[in-house]
Amino acid sequence: MFRSVFIKKIFLFFPVIVLTGYLNACVHSPHSAESKCIVRRAAFDIGSETTKMKVARVDSCLQKKIEIVYKKEIKVPYAENNQSGSLNPQIRNSGIIALTELKNEAINNRAEAFAGVATESFRQASDSADFLLEVKVKRGIKIKLINQEQEAVLGYMAASSAFAGRPEKNIVWDIGGESMQMVFSDENEKYIIYRGEIASISFKEKILKHILQRKPGQYSSPNPIGKENLKKAIQMAESFAGDVPEEIKKAVRKPGTVILGIGGVHNESIKKQLKSRDEYTRQEIIEALNSRIELNDNEIGGYYADTEISNLILVLGFMEKLGVKRIRLVNVNLTDGILIDPSYW
Repeated sequence: MFRSVFIKKIFLFFPVIVLTGYLNACVHSPHSAESKCIVRRAAFDIGSETTKMKVARVDSCLQKKIEIVYKKEIKVPYAENNQSGSLNPQIRNSGIIALTELKNEAINNRAEAFAGVATESFRQASDSADFLLEVKVKRGIKIKLINQEQEAVLGYMAASSAFAGRPEKNIVWDIGGESMQMVFSDENEKYIIYRGEIASISFKEKILKHILQRKPGQYSSPNPIGKENLKKAIQMAESFAGDVPEEIKKAVRKPGTVILGIGGVHNESIKKQLKSRDEYTRQEIIEALNSRIELNDNEIGGYYADTEISNLILVLGFMEKLGVKRIRLVNVNLTDGILIDPSYW
């Protein structure tokens, strides 16, 4: 009797037990649909002055970033070490050391795939292909040398995915060490791109050479620039802004247009100096310059003291020329675009 009742109870609960086991297997099995899609990627942005890395959980099926797990950047001044047309041995070694450190950090954060891009300094260097091959062979990181248009589109993808506004109203403005991009997508979803050759380091060197009459190779910093030179420096920045395509100039003036500032110059240099959070204005830059233009590198402080004041001047000159009053900050860089672009993986 007891045995009969026991067997009946087993058969009664057997479907529940089986269903529970199946659901648990789906959730925890490495072969479930979700686990197949979710990966940890480490993306690298080897810029002219800074090498950046982000580790993220990414849905590879939807090409969507889920969570930034870890990020780090290291100053590696490639731009100032390739005047001869190639990267000198010291900077190549520094670059390998930095990438080794960053990859080890990525592995510690369980990254399972590694990819990145190299930008303007490597477009200029004659031995960039050799160096990037060394990085791939010795460190197992696939680094793609991209052109300025690809750089602009990656930045646009990163900013648009992070900003809640309407993409068709956005102009993305990225300033690096040796290149500058502005990009927006017109009504036909065609990218209109400004490929600027002036940027943080190159503008600093223009001030050294043409305004302060110093040789950039002998002087690494223009500071203190001095109030007597401020007007000339702003005018020089405005002259470069004159090369921005008419389509972008018109888009800037349209009601509702939002200028999204991405990259280190906007989100590190300017943001820090203005003590801003998610935006800054042209008037705030003017006020900062009036109080900081006489400072030297020690008074400015930090790894990037030599470009801090010239960055303010560069951005102000472009804002004045284009009629931009406000910049909305989006704290992304090329790594954010790489993480969600399937062509890199």
